[in-house]
Amino acid sequence: MASRGKRRVHFFHPLYGFSYWQICMAMVCADSRSLFNPCLRDGKEVRMKAARSLIVALGCIAAPALAQDTDLQEPGFGEISCLVEPGRHAALSSQVPGVIERIDVQAGVRVAAGDPLFSLMRDVESASVELERSRAAYASRRMQRNQRMIERNMLSESERDEIDTELRLARLQVNLANARLQQLTTRAPFDGWVSERLAEEGEFVDATPVLELVQLDPLRIEAALPLAAYGRIAAGDVIEVTLSSPVGQRYSAEVIHVDPVIDASSGTFALAMRLANPDEQIPAGIACELGGIVEGGDA
Repeated sequence: MASRGKRRVHFFHPLYGFSYWQICMAMVCADSRSLFNPCLRDGKEVRMKAARSLIVALGCIAAPALAQDTDLQEPGFGEISCLVEPGRHAALSSQVPGVIERIDVQAGVRVAAGDPLFSLMRDVESASVELERSRAAYASRRMQRNQRMIERNMLSESERDEIDTELRLARLQVNLANARLQQLTTRAPFDGWVSERLAEEGEFVDATPVLELVQLDPLRIEAALPLAAYGRIAAGDVIEVTLSSPVGQRYSAEVIHVDPVIDASSGTFALAMRLANPDEQIPAGIACELGGIVEGGDA
């Protein structure tokens, strides 16, 4: 968003060609002479009229200046607080109910996407995999024994189809048993940090969260802006953000979302920004304050 430089605003009288500044100053001079002249007859009434005229003249002078300040005013980001949050946050539970056999991580540990986090007891599922593998091996041996007869067309079409179908179904059952076994291990969905451990080994879990995982690069910043700023900020704009202690530095954050719905009760709208944190040195959960829009800035 381009910022507008200060400019002098002139108001010219359409008939006489004098600016309102010149007219107002003349009114002030004339009214002040009438107001403080002790030689006028009916001095009280004249002075009252002069005082009213002087007030109007001063208002005439102040109005363009106020209009100019209002016209040049940018959204008051400097007084708007915001909050730095993790870029992503997930409460991880198991895909299937069961008893926790092992938890591989502790709170405060960094993990990569795909790393195993915890596993459920798997005795039954492991036995099921072995059973299905045995069935598939038997179906494969049966196919091999009948292969020569199939090549010589010594088996009927129905018999050949039965043998082939039995083998394919056995292999599919092995895949299904392996998939059920894999469901017992929960892996990290993205790179991040384990922020909290909510369960222990030996506990039964269903949809109960076991671990909380957060992502610190990038971070997400959210703020509520006044209605006067709506339409002056768009996705892709870069805003200067001052982070509170323990960071205490300024950064540039990119606007990623402007809420199109206004909160009628507060007269505000939500703004979401993305803050790059490649070294993960900026912690989540700290307060911040919005600054101005950075011209041509890159977050």
